[in-house]
Amino acid sequence: MIVPFEEYPQNRPWDEKVFSMPNIPRGTEGLLVVLYDILQKVKEHCNPKDLLVYKGSNSKITLNEACVRLRPMRLVIKTAYGWELSKDSERWLETNDNLYLAAVLCANIRFVAEVLYYLDTPRKSNELKEIATRDYGLNWKTISDINSRLVWLRQLGLVDFQEFSLLYSITETGKEFLKHVKVVELSQISHQEDETAVETNLHIDSWAINYCSLDQQHLSTRKQSIGYIPGNIADFKETIYEYLCLIESGSNYDNIKEYAKENNGVAASSIKSFMSTLTNLGLIHRQTDSRFILTDIAHKWIENSATVDLICCMHRNFLFIFELLNELNGQTLNYKELAAIGKVSYGLDKSSVDEIRRRISIFKSAKLIRNVSLDKFSITKRGQLLLEKVSLQERRLSEPSTKDVTIPPKEKTSSLFTELRLASKDSMNPDRFEWAIKSAFETLGFAAIRLGGAGKTDVLIHTPGSPKVSFSVAIDAKSTASDSVTDSLVDFDTLEEHRKKHRANFSMVIGCAFKNERLIKRAIEHNVVLLDVDALESLIQRHLEVPIQLNSYKIIFEKAGIADISLIDEDRQKNIRLGKLMRAVMRCLISESDDPVTEGFLLERDVYRSLRDNTELGTLPTIEEISNMLQFLSSPLIGCVEKTKDGYYATGSLSDAARKFTFYSKCCMEAEDI
Repeated sequence: MIVPFEEYPQNRPWDEKVFSMPNIPRGTEGLLVVLYDILQKVKEHCNPKDLLVYKGSNSKITLNEACVRLRPMRLVIKTAYGWELSKDSERWLETNDNLYLAAVLCANIRFVAEVLYYLDTPRKSNELKEIATRDYGLNWKTISDINSRLVWLRQLGLVDFQEFSLLYSITETGKEFLKHVKVVELSQISHQEDETAVETNLHIDSWAINYCSLDQQHLSTRKQSIGYIPGNIADFKETIYEYLCLIESGSNYDNIKEYAKENNGVAASSIKSFMSTLTNLGLIHRQTDSRFILTDIAHKWIENSATVDLICCMHRNFLFIFELLNELNGQTLNYKELAAIGKVSYGLDKSSVDEIRRRISIFKSAKLIRNVSLDKFSITKRGQLLLEKVSLQERRLSEPSTKDVTIPPKEKTSSLFTELRLASKDSMNPDRFEWAIKSAFETLGFAAIRLGGAGKTDVLIHTPGSPKVSFSVAIDAKSTASDSVTDSLVDFDTLEEHRKKHRANFSMVIGCAFKNERLIKRAIEHNVVLLDVDALESLIQRHLEVPIQLNSYKIIFEKAGIADISLIDEDRQKNIRLGKLMRAVMRCLISESDDPVTEGFLLERDVYRSLRDNTELGTLPTIEEISNMLQFLSSPLIGCVEKTKDGYYATGSLSDAARKFTFYSKCCMEAEDI
């Protein structure tokens, strides 16, 4: 029986389609025979624990495991009574029309109909992968996803393969079939209309608004990662609702693990992570070792189970939720740009694109944001209405490593870090990255010149002072839209020419990341240092926390290959120890001020004896170190200690010293502005 074309299943929205083809045993009889057998067993309500055995296949999955794999494509559904066939599967079993099955796969899985569309011209599998990753934003590292689609399409009779040329092409049957299924073209993904444009009121429960009304202290101390949620993140609300109902019914932890294994194919370790996610969301808490109960907030949410209300729970407990939404208010940004902003301005530990993807999927499911291009997003009217009702974490104006660091006003490190990350990916505008690198090294204290142009290095940096002790570095800036800089982007002969032309001591390449083993090997051979943006940012943060002499950085440029910024740790530790010694000496003198015997006067040896048991210093200070520190503190510049014939005594407090250091720092910065 042939199913009429007009009765083919409706295409799911691109964002709701799944990524993978049905992962079932192939066997010698082929995928279609195996799929038919599995669905027939579901129809007959066979034991879900039965092993599936097929000639020519070593697979040992159970019927239940096969159903878990087929569920995302909507070939089977889970009910309170077990696994059941979907209407589409029932229709295929009744008709045995393989073109109808092909239509089901095209309607539910990304880049299936699209493979047929692009095979109007014979192509190799790697060419199809390139189209999928470049034009459709599918994050495929290998060709296995393309190959699995081609295997199914060949067995469905829609694609031919020529072994001698390795070319795939669409068959005549495939061409006719393609006329009756929807192909998602790039322009259809690239732009989505705002479905909420006419909305004037936001449907949100008052408890949800109150629940996420937080002060800045709470907002800045929320958890980093949303955590693990089983299944497709776009279905997060349904998944959470399902498990909350399970917990509310009285199921213990073992019951939940068994349910997760049978219904979602989730391992025990994964369900443990999911329970942590629900706990962090404030929806459950542990009553005993084996039992969880719902919180009051969970009971409130279950009443209406609204998506926006659930996202409010996320905002209360996790960083960069509605803040991300606010960043899209008035501008369009992509995943990487948002990841950089989340790290620099809102305290995410690292610029994790995966965390941003998770948040984007959640917002899109609630229609709070929309695609304006393939990988750029903007807020919707509904999102704007929501922002009017919630409190947001304030953007960080700086990125100091400790609360005590005073950053010169002109050094806007937050903006600099964001610009470095964004510019390193902006391959269409290489000048942008060069200017950002110049600013970064000026922040470290280097003199920096942005040169660029043919025959010149991009950025030249050098330390001030006599040529006998100073050094210079020729820097090549490599911006790329890829995850890392590849060896094809770096010309080592040109780098050497630039170094010689500018009489630089060292050569360096700076990019977003360096993972290419061949590139690293060649950099070592050519005595070139590779510095990624993370390491450069870390250098600046460390400098703001513990400044060291510029010559101390020379050791980094001397070691070719991936830059090892830990090489400056020894000098940093020396400065940290000197800071601790200064504090310890001042405290010692101040504590002796009221002593009736010494009358506050101490010699170097007296201070030494007082500090012998000071564990904060790590190693015992020498008499010479103590003498040098006392001379420094008693200098006219600091004046917190006075020296007499009877010894040293305190004339000020640690706060006095701090105020003088701040004043001199301000004077230095004003001098730089002149």
